[in-house]
Amino acid sequence: MLGFPLALLLIPYGIVLIAIVVMVFLNVWHLLHYGATTMVSFIVTFLFLTGLATIGFFTAQELQYTDWSTPVVLSLPAANMPQWNPASPNAPQP
Repeated sequence: MLGFPLALLLIPYGIVLIAIVVMVFLNVWHLLHYGATTMVSFIVTFLFLTGLATIGFFTAQELQYTDWSTPVVLSLPAANMPQWNPASPNAPQP
């Protein structure tokens, strides 16, 4: 059996979260730097940031009561199966 704490899954989640934040800042910087100050660009950016904030809020609400010390145990299903015995009465006959 292989096991690890559930909190270990927060590492890739944090990496993805950092990448999203960097891309959001780059998006806003490009909008301001290159003068894309049309109403459409602001509306699309606002909708994107609103959606991102909504996803973040509901994620925080769902993960708030998670016990991060719970171990995740991985085991192979075949490791718990009984061994096949060709001499048993239930074995298929040729």
